[in-house]
Amino acid sequence: MRASILAKFITLVSFAFLLGCSSDDIGEPVVDCSKSSLSIALTSSIDASGCATADGSFVVTASGGKSPYTYSLNATTNSSGSFNGLALGSYEVKVVDADQCERLLSVDILATGATLQMQFVVVQDSECLTNNGSIDATASGGTPPYEFSLNGGTFGSSSTFTSLMHGNYTVEVKDSQNCVFIKNASVPRGNTGVSFAAQIQPIINTKCAITGCHNGDNGAARNWTVYDNVKTNAANIKTRTGNGSMPLNGSLTQEQINLIACWVDDGALNN
Repeated sequence: MRASILAKFITLVSFAFLLGCSSDDIGEPVVDCSKSSLSIALTSSIDASGCATADGSFVVTASGGKSPYTYSLNATTNSSGSFNGLALGSYEVKVVDADQCERLLSVDILATGATLQMQFVVVQDSECLTNNGSIDATASGGTPPYEFSLNGGTFGSSSTFTSLMHGNYTVEVKDSQNCVFIKNASVPRGNTGVSFAAQIQPIINTKCAITGCHNGDNGAARNWTVYDNVKTNAANIKTRTGNGSMPLNGSLTQEQINLIACWVDDGALNN
């Protein structure tokens, strides 16, 4: 009797394995970072000695959430929260904890006698497979004319940067006296309009809702032909498809991965 039950169990496990689906293919639930106690605060700062000198610094400290913490400023990442070699400007530093929750903090580095400033008009990126975000910078103070640079690129007279993907950017403005002001700009993601019925459901039906996997064979709650079940697992689906660990059987194209991410970021709508 026991041998018969064991044989049936092994057969079922083997069948699921061959299909590339298992009981833990969803993984651990994604932490709701909006409810995390993670926070970040400025501990100390030193201003730059002049508007053309990059010798400012600051230290930030995180608390709450789940340690350890990782701090990042532009292309620099560390575990100390200390950043130096900074010019005049407004910086946005990010901390990420062990749950992958993040918090941002804006820190200003000043310089004696400097008046150069910069403001932005930002347009969100509302395209999924292409990019249509933009940053339009306006400088004031200092000594015109001004030149502008995006993410450490070549300085030029144009103050508008277009076709940008959602995300964080560093903009620099330089005046005729080589005084430089640095400021971070964030291009938000707008609603991309990705359709569940037309674009997401076909991916699920062909890659996930297959025999022995998310078609209801493993329980009603894991039946991804039902929209409510997909919505419940939307955040996990985005994470797992993004890191390549889902689907277990086969793979997705980068376009399919991007469509899923856009749909989830739009609110996982039944559209």
